[in-house]
Amino acid sequence: MAGRRKGRRDEEAAPLGSLSAPGQVHAPGTATCGVCGSDRLTRLHLALADGTDVTFVSCHQCEHRAWFPLDGDGTALERDEVVRRSSRS
Repeated sequence: MAGRRKGRRDEEAAPLGSLSAPGQVHAPGTATCGVCGSDRLTRLHLALADGTDVTFVSCHQCEHRAWFPLDGDGTALERDEVVRRSSRS
């Protein structure tokens, strides 16, 4: 076969991850935007430097951003709190 390198094995490609993969667990309070109510959100599961698991939410409609602890009650963390928890001092 033209274009194949000698000695390479055919390896099945690993499936790529997705930002919108179904079945991901997100924090309470992240179903809709807290500002405009839109459900068009990007949600990312992140671990802050202090070990806090959060869902970062960015609204496609109004561009509001927030961080919600996975074990929280649906209240977003203040930006200063996220910065404090993210520092590696």
